[in-house]
Amino acid sequence: MFIELPGEKKPVPAGLFTLDADLGVGTFQYGMRYAERPNAIAIDPVNLPLTGEKYVTRKNGGIFGILRDVLPDSWGRYILAKQMGVPFGTQKDFELIDLLSVNAVGALSFGKTPEKSTARRDKPVTLSELAEVAKIIDQAMEDKKLPPEVLHLLRQGTSLGGAQPKCTVVIDKEEWIAKFASSKTAITYPGVEFATMALAARAGIRVPEFRIESVAGRPVFLIKRFDRDGSRRLPFMSAFALSNLDIDELERGSYPDIATRMRKFVSQVQEDHHELFRRMAFNMYVRNEDDHLRNHGFLFMGSWMLSPAYDIVPMPSRRKPQDTFHLSLQVGDQGSAATMANLLSQCQRFSLDRQQALEIISQVEEAVQGWEQELSRARVSRNDREAVRWCFEGFRKGI
Repeated sequence: MFIELPGEKKPVPAGLFTLDADLGVGTFQYGMRYAERPNAIAIDPVNLPLTGEKYVTRKNGGIFGILRDVLPDSWGRYILAKQMGVPFGTQKDFELIDLLSVNAVGALSFGKTPEKSTARRDKPVTLSELAEVAKIIDQAMEDKKLPPEVLHLLRQGTSLGGAQPKCTVVIDKEEWIAKFASSKTAITYPGVEFATMALAARAGIRVPEFRIESVAGRPVFLIKRFDRDGSRRLPFMSAFALSNLDIDELERGSYPDIATRMRKFVSQVQEDHHELFRRMAFNMYVRNEDDHLRNHGFLFMGSWMLSPAYDIVPMPSRRKPQDTFHLSLQVGDQGSAATMANLLSQCQRFSLDRQQALEIISQVEEAVQGWEQELSRARVSRNDREAVRWCFEGFRKGI
């Protein structure tokens, strides 16, 4: 396994990962030379600290959480299945590791040598190519067979998480992620996600640069990659890796647990605690029920910190607006229930007293009241605005 470190011109060997796929047992050990480097960092500072110990895991089929971070989610697996010529859902994680490119999230790469670890470098597309990519995505969503010469346009988005169609695009020598509308969803999400991210910024949440473009008459949401500094890859770790859970244990994921674990490694604990609480409150106010562990992360930029927010999207429901809904992560004493009492129940674990927590909640509520303005700015259709109305109004009116 290799990692890109600050000041290095190419990836350096970090350690050896081995996997017995039959037994579902993985091991990892840092290299002695790597550990002696003055600029060496732990790839996972909590679960894989920088020691000479050989770490063993049986979780996730032997794939450590920090390695699971670089593997694709449903969209990436769908495209890679087409490339491999196998039915979607049949690929094993260990098979996907060999297909990873350095376009993957974070700074890790795999191979026998530094050169081979960077050989799988898929060329990002340009803004002028997005219309062609959108057309190919439509064909892919219709399950049409795609020739190899066009699959490469989609491959460089396969290592990015999430279910929505996406690719990496270069704008002014910087990498961005382009997220497209899906024919499989009732709502045209790019405009809705743009508006929600704008509301998050209004609420004081740290967000990356983002914009929306019209491509072939359809909206495409663009968000700048925060795990890149020019051409340099920055170390990244998801809250899933931090929590050290099996993929089948996601219901155990918890905001308070993330906050507790953050104390062990982030440099600005109080600041990031307050930020995490603000995001938890915001997810309630916009009914983002997809706030799972892989949708929260940490970035290393000289020290570890909470990464900018990403993948915040309202989730319309057929339930009555006044009904209590649930987030993906546990919130407090009432589990994952989206209630004001639950939101406040463990605020002290976020370095907040009750009054401080209420002030943050008030700021979030005020920001979200601008939802109609932001949806209009994103040119979201009237039907889609009505579909998500209660995502933005239901929690506030149910208090």
